[in-house]
Amino acid sequence: MNNAFWRYMLLLGLLYLFWSEFFVSGGILTQLALNFAIFYPLGFLVGYRPQQESLAAAYIAGFIFNSLSYVVAYSYGIPLGNWSMVILDFASFIMVVKVGAIIGKRAQS
Repeated sequence: MNNAFWRYMLLLGLLYLFWSEFFVSGGILTQLALNFAIFYPLGFLVGYRPQQESLAAAYIAGFIFNSLSYVVAYSYGIPLGNWSMVILDFASFIMVVKVGAIIGKRAQS
């Protein structure tokens, strides 16, 4: 794991701590809004600094962060709902990071 991976994990952790109080689990739109609030800045950072940042490292960090959040929720006995919500969560994570990278790349010039 390189420094970018750990920087991404730190950023995701801080964003989660900040935004987790604003979004209460309760539906698909809430989950999508939380994913946007957490993963969009990561994608924007990757797109804005293309020479130094790696999109693959961002996806790996986001995937591990998302997986760990489900493991922690399961270990504390928080119900996950249904599997379609989990699949939607990971799919939206991939799309939000990609959109953030595209917007970040456009913001450079």
